[in-house]
Amino acid sequence: MSVRAGGPGWQVEAVNDVPPVKPDWPPTWKSIRHHFDITAFGINAVTKDAGQVLIPEHNERESGQQEIYFVHAGEVAATLGDERVTVPAGGLIAVEPDVTRKIESTASPTTLLCIGGTPGAAYEVGAWET
Repeated sequence: MSVRAGGPGWQVEAVNDVPPVKPDWPPTWKSIRHHFDITAFGINAVTKDAGQVLIPEHNERESGQQEIYFVHAGEVAATLGDERVTVPAGGLIAVEPDVTRKIESTASPTTLLCIGGTPGAAYEVGAWET
């Protein structure tokens, strides 16, 4: 699906048509925050086939960022702390900063929307994205 429209103060774009912010990044990464010039919070997406890592293992202790992931299409296996859960399309995963997380695709293709921000703090673009 390719959808693109816009007007004063709004834009519409199909998630799979959003390009990565850096030319050397894989086209599977969707730099939504950068594409729409969003500065209030972090938001990106990633699309990969079964058996591939969507979100590498990490936590957000240093940043204090809360994250929520939305399985737009496909299915994921999420390792959250010591638990592993399967989340189908339409599912949401909310993760607090101290929890270690890793998310893998279990269907082809899978698209995962990633949103994050630090409570009580203005959003700061991560060094990895600039």
